[in-house]
Amino acid sequence: MTDGEGNAAGEVRASTMTLATSCLSVLAARAWEAMGLVPGEATKQIERNLDDAQLAIDAAAALAEVLRPRVPEAERREIENLIATLRLNFVEQKNKTP
Repeated sequence: MTDGEGNAAGEVRASTMTLATSCLSVLAARAWEAMGLVPGEATKQIERNLDDAQLAIDAAAALAEVLRPRVPEAERREIENLIATLRLNFVEQKNKTP
């Protein structure tokens, strides 16, 4: 079975899964940067923007929810740990004085 472009249906899903997990990684990296815990990729500077961090975490959590039933158990645990760690660090950063 193909998707109309000559790609097997399984190939499309694998490609989409790869894209989705890559997006999750990018959002997590952005959250760490926006919390001021790692230097920004472009500027190599520590910059803190907790509103941006919250958006990145919320988006990553939403994507994780979509991925959760589609990934193996070990990967599911990794994703859940990532989201939990991001949220805990966000709370810590929010409670720090600016």
